[in-house]
Amino acid sequence: MLIHHIDGIELEKEKPNTSEDFFNRSEAAYEINGEKHTFHLLYVRYFEEKLEDELSQHDFWKQHLQKYKLREIAALAALSKNDSYLKRKRVYINEYEDFKSLFMNPDEKTLTNLLQPFE
Repeated sequence: MLIHHIDGIELEKEKPNTSEDFFNRSEAAYEINGEKHTFHLLYVRYFEEKLEDELSQHDFWKQHLQKYKLREIAALAALSKNDSYLKRKRVYINEYEDFKSLFMNPDEKTLTNLLQPFE
């Protein structure tokens, strides 16, 4: 897998009666076997705030969180953790434990190699 682009944004309300401002979206554009794909991970913003404290105690994530915001690397963590996401364009996570599981026991070598071009 060749990563072309990673990004993360805090969604903002487009209309006053929507709840978009409670969510973050992480994006990863990548290439596999010459085919380009873009993956979007949508999740509740609170998950990121809650998990950031815990990940700052983990040596691997601590070094990466000094360079990236969690929302910038969440989609990449999801792709590296769950191969079925490679076949999808979008995933919505609405459970904290599901979001947290994307970052627990990471394949440190793979993630470091995937992030290398952005450093």
